[in-house]
Amino acid sequence: MLNRKPVMMAAALAAMPMIMPAPAIAATAAELTAAKRYVEGIYAKLPGDFDYRSARYAPALKALIARDDACAAAEGGICVIDTVPFCDCQDTGSDYRLVSSAVVAQGKTGARVTVQMRNGGPVRYSVDLVLIKGTWFVSDIVTPTTPSFAAKLRKGLK
Repeated sequence: MLNRKPVMMAAALAAMPMIMPAPAIAATAAELTAAKRYVEGIYAKLPGDFDYRSARYAPALKALIARDDACAAAEGGICVIDTVPFCDCQDTGSDYRLVSSAVVAQGKTGARVTVQMRNGGPVRYSVDLVLIKGTWFVSDIVTPTTPSFAAKLRKGLK
């Protein structure tokens, strides 16, 4: 006699509705617009006397920046951060200006804002953000010469 249990079990499973996890809800359009404005505001402040420490950083990146500051103080100079991380520059060019920007959601509480700039020629920067209690915080910065500011700090501060 054939054992029909596996066939019956497969038929029962096939008849059950599939239970799918609920999709992660990304940031709202208004939140993404706020992320874009926040990053545009950072780049608007860059020419002149901009202190990159004045930006809001996610806790992990803020801790890395604090470690770099402590390292620089102990070494009496520069540790890992030797430029303004948002542009990987020390000065801005005479043609410096924001050309365009775009924002995309990343996961449930993240966003990436990419800005096209003129700064000694065309250049593109991206800023990754995380939404914490309704406020955007910088979690990473990508420039043409630094694929991840956070990774650069983690590697350099060993």
